[in-house]
Amino acid sequence: MHELLLHASVPTARHAQVLSVLAGVAAMQPQPFHERHLIYKPTRPPTRAAVQIGGSQAVQQNSMQKAKAGLQEDLFYLHLVEDLVEDAGKGGMSNGDVVMEDEHGLSGEDEVSGIIEDEHSSGSIQDPSHTDPKSSTRWTFQFRDVPEPGNRRPCTTRLIADTPITGGDASAFMSAMEYTDSHISTHQLVGHRLTHLSTAILLFRPCHPPSSSAQKPEPIDPRTYILQVSLRVSNGIAKPQLMSRGVKELMSLKETLRGVVELESVERGMLDTR
Repeated sequence: MHELLLHASVPTARHAQVLSVLAGVAAMQPQPFHERHLIYKPTRPPTRAAVQIGGSQAVQQNSMQKAKAGLQEDLFYLHLVEDLVEDAGKGGMSNGDVVMEDEHGLSGEDEVSGIIEDEHSSGSIQDPSHTDPKSSTRWTFQFRDVPEPGNRRPCTTRLIADTPITGGDASAFMSAMEYTDSHISTHQLVGHRLTHLSTAILLFRPCHPPSSSAQKPEPIDPRTYILQVSLRVSNGIAKPQLMSRGVKELMSLKETLRGVVELESVERGMLDTR
């Protein structure tokens, strides 16, 4: 599945104003979201590729560098994501994302629809202070590819995959995927979520996890919020017309919000997950 993205930085002093504007554009009340991200590192070492024997030393060294670079691109940090909103699933907005796809697997513009998929529709809800991914809770295995290079589109484009883990040992799942038994880093995302047509709108701050359940997450940068608008396209490679419609919808929202926030495509390296 492809994800189309635009981002903007919102000063904390303008947070309430921008959130109010977004609520008016989306014609809905902002829904709170709170996620805990556990970051896992791959344990599989790069496999040494065959290097040319013979020739100048310079040629061999250049070949080795290219081989190593290619292998390293296949190793990604992955996230286990837990939904910490206590009343999630009790009404209101789904915690899933909006997907633009061919409703019946057919081609043609008239058969495309935006639907909401709840990727966390089952599983128990844990206390926000809980830190053990081995218990049954609402976890999602999250993969984000490096954004596509070049300027083919006026927005960031990348491949993504979200797999819900509704039971069992999430840490064992990561270990079976040849990742570290325990996470190497953690952070939380706290903010609000809205939907406009097929576009998901997030206004949030990355936060340090609280040291106890009585404390609130502390923003990593208290001066600013991040505004992210994203649209997911199903089967975008086989049906480029879906990608075109997705880009058009995203650009339309960008124009609607012009003067309030300036949505832009971020530099590719800022979203590098390798």
